[in-house]
Amino acid sequence: MKSYLTGANGVSEAIKREKGVLYISRKEGRSGELAELAKNHGVSIRRVSDKELTLLAGNGHRGFALETHETSKKDLIRTLDELIADAEENTLVLLLDGITDPRNLGAILRAADQFAAAVVVPRRRSAGKDSDSVSRASAGAVEWVSCIEVPNMARACEELKQGGFWIWGADMSGNPAPSVNLKGRTALVMGREGEGLHRLIKERCDGLIRIPTGGRIDSLNVATAAGILMYEARRQQSFPYRGSV
Repeated sequence: MKSYLTGANGVSEAIKREKGVLYISRKEGRSGELAELAKNHGVSIRRVSDKELTLLAGNGHRGFALETHETSKKDLIRTLDELIADAEENTLVLLLDGITDPRNLGAILRAADQFAAAVVVPRRRSAGKDSDSVSRASAGAVEWVSCIEVPNMARACEELKQGGFWIWGADMSGNPAPSVNLKGRTALVMGREGEGLHRLIKERCDGLIRIPTGGRIDSLNVATAAGILMYEARRQQSFPYRGSV
């Protein structure tokens, strides 16, 4: 199935993975930079009019769009069995229990890229189908994160447990994150925007975890919370950050 990416960062990262066809309707600005990048990475370029590009990619383009196919990320999209089989001592997995806002999913993927976490999403009730919005929100990080679709999130939790993972669900009633041992194979479960974890998912967690805060509103945005919890897990695991000493 074809889709079109129209965000400059997302298009740039997809081109670096040497995939798709770049459509260009203008020569100036980012269009010229992306055309040069495509040429260097062997990605096909097609010159079209603004009107033709609008018919293909909609009104959101800025003189360029990258045509992609769902199958073009097969090397990153794995099965849960493969992830478990390849898991190392401090493998980090993020399970998203019904995140439906593409901006939240994009921001989570951007953080997952920084903290080297795999992301598990349900086949239904997920924002992942809006590829252009997710690409824009993730600044292209979606091209580099291992994403796994599963038919049943509760079953996925059980399979991860059997594979040696500890499952921690993000919930306001949980234990403060710094007091929870997040070393070893760790899976963090983030719930729905505004509603939190489904009951069946919560019941399958080994424990619940929260971020200690001092503000006056109820909770953090799910993408912000996911980033903080991934950082805490990696901090405890002495993760080798780029440029660390």
